[in-house]
Formats: sequence, C-alpha cells, structure tokens
Amino acid sequence: MIVRLRVALICFGVIAFTIAQQTGREWLRWVGIVLVGTALLLRFLKR
Repeated sequence: MIVRLRVALICFGVIAFTIAQQTGREWLRWVGIVLVGTALLLRFLKR
C-alpha cells in the first residue's frame, strides 16, 4: 500500500513540476517538490 502511494506521489509531483516549468507557475513547482519530498519521507515510515 505504501509503495503505491509513494509511486503515485512521485508521478504527480513530477507532472506538477513539469507543467510548472512550461507555464511558469511558481506555486505549482513547489507543489511538485513537496509531493516528491513527501514520497521520499514516506520511505522511513514504519508499518
């Protein structure tokens, strides 16, 4: 379950970051960074 959540967060984060780079929306870039960061922090979550 956690693996699927992490993969989804990384995918949405990369998509948000890519869209932000193309459109120039600063807030969307930070949303992408936060999503990927959250996925990386979930790596240390104990079941």
